[in-house]
Amino acid sequence: MKKHLVLAIVALGLFFTACDEEESLNSSVWIGSESESNVIAQLDTLYLDARVENLPGVVNFVWTVDGKEVSTASTYKFSQPKTGEYVIGLAVSDDKGENLQTTMTAKVEGRFGKGAFILNEGNMGNETGTLTFVDSKGIAVDSAYYRVNQTLLGNVCQDLFISDNKMYILSQNGAKNGGEGLLTIANATSLEKEKVYDNTTLSWPSNLAVVGETLYIRDNNGVYMLDTSTEVLTFVEGTKGALKKRMAVVGDKTFVMGNKRLFVIQDGAVIHTVPFESALSGVAKAYDGNLWVSCTKPASIIKVSPVDYKIIDSHTLNVSIGAGWGVAPAFSAKDDIIYFSNAGFKLYRHIFSQNKTEEVADIKEFVEDAGIYYNSLGVDPVSGEVYFATLKGYADYKTNDIAILDFNKTPALQFDIKNKNSFPAGVFFTENFK
Repeated sequence: MKKHLVLAIVALGLFFTACDEEESLNSSVWIGSESESNVIAQLDTLYLDARVENLPGVVNFVWTVDGKEVSTASTYKFSQPKTGEYVIGLAVSDDKGENLQTTMTAKVEGRFGKGAFILNEGNMGNETGTLTFVDSKGIAVDSAYYRVNQTLLGNVCQDLFISDNKMYILSQNGAKNGGEGLLTIANATSLEKEKVYDNTTLSWPSNLAVVGETLYIRDNNGVYMLDTSTEVLTFVEGTKGALKKRMAVVGDKTFVMGNKRLFVIQDGAVIHTVPFESALSGVAKAYDGNLWVSCTKPASIIKVSPVDYKIIDSHTLNVSIGAGWGVAPAFSAKDDIIYFSNAGFKLYRHIFSQNKTEEVADIKEFVEDAGIYYNSLGVDPVSGEVYFATLKGYADYKTNDIAILDFNKTPALQFDIKNKNSFPAGVFFTENFK
């Protein structure tokens, strides 16, 4: 019997048709899906199934991705950690030896370009740092960097910075417990690794900021400048005493906290020092391009110009605004609303335009297992949602929560993400780096 093959496009895939001139029978195969699109985000799943007509004796299914066999079932769950286009093939055969084949193309896009990151130190003794991602719907991906790259971040991660669609993740101890190094550079949209940097000069690095191709890294000696194009590391003179706290970047200037002063670094040198009356507990770029600075005694929130370094306004608070011993700043803000907890569970907000401070929550009333505050406060600069990560205890840190609260809604607790952080080093939002 003479057979003819006819190619047609259906839904997400292609199918072949075999026609028997004597019996007028058609046999065809195509790839079916419940989804209307063949575009998915990293680590999401596209559910596919083999659809066959007029081939009653099918005995074999073979699925391939870019030519590599991945399954012999009648259905296939396609999921990939890396971005790009993938060719999915399907071959079926019956008990009479007839073979039919079809292909489709699936596109995997980056899923990490917008959302919140909780950077985790991990247990110093036997773990490395991890990165937890939370999207706008409260869906969390724990160990996101590992899931994408199958390699581990450095031991005791401390800080994170995003610039020019690159993410820089700094660890204290580098390649320990299987970690890959002190500094990991990844694509900020996909988390796909681009480069790992290690250096024996740095002593327990804790914080970093990025201006163009220049990195400023704070360690126990002060601040170093790293040129990523040459990998040359140079000490920034005059930065001895830089605190183990997050830095702020406005334009091409980097602001680093000292005990009662701000170091202003530009082009690898300290160009100015801004004095304060008391110890600093936090610095951050404000919504209007100025700087927020918090001081401890007297407790205060101060707005400072990054141009002439003059105080624009200063508010004394009736409650303390300390950062504790961790690396995260004492506060986080959306517009002119500053949230802080004094490294405890009582959460306050200061509305700067009204010079008004109020308690908004006791986190323990929302999170049953909240036993330890640990570098955990962050405020989404777009939605205003407050992220507060807690641990049950040092011994049982694997019982933990990431509470997401919106104080414009009732109840305020929007999500309680359980057991996806491990000694958090801070909360970071992609929108804060724009």
